[in-house]
Amino acid sequence: MRTLETIMTSLVGKLHRGFALRIRGGVLDAVLGHPRGEIARIEEDAAAMMDEVDPRTAGQMLVDFERVLGPDPCGRDMQGLSSRQRQMIAHQRWTATGGQSIPYFMSILARLGHDAQIEEFWPSTCGHAQAGDELVPEGEQFVWLVRLRAIDETVAEAGLSQSGDLLVAYTFPDAECELRRLKPAHTTLVVANTLQEAA
Repeated sequence: MRTLETIMTSLVGKLHRGFALRIRGGVLDAVLGHPRGEIARIEEDAAAMMDEVDPRTAGQMLVDFERVLGPDPCGRDMQGLSSRQRQMIAHQRWTATGGQSIPYFMSILARLGHDAQIEEFWPSTCGHAQAGDELVPEGEQFVWLVRLRAIDETVAEAGLSQSGDLLVAYTFPDAECELRRLKPAHTTLVVANTLQEAA
């Protein structure tokens, strides 16, 4: 982005040749002062627009990204979210390409700003299982576990909880809805609290 002095030099350089038009600090500078300011403003706005082409940095154009993407499939109230949260959701939806692999779902979680771990289970088979291995029944190959950090925890309390209530209930971030919406139809998604510490 050019400075006001650089713009003025450029404007003066475009004038016809002649002694009178090269004198600085007079009426001509005052006349060129207005277009110089407008050119500077236009260049500043154009530079700011570079941030608007990416949902992650969009400010003024964020509502346009959301309009083009349509209603949120998870039913989130966008007005109740921060600008950063809205940017991350818009970016995830804008760049979604589809897929069924662990790296694809990890990329979704990363674009939404979440650390996570994904585990798959394979049924125990004779000849492959070793003593001490956890037995996994047939059908578990269609179950996958995502470990996320819960954003809220509700613990059952004597006198307040009712029969059938969970002893501990977790509320997970919006990533859970995205994963359930995009998961392969034949699979079962389980979301668990906390990440396992890396070995």
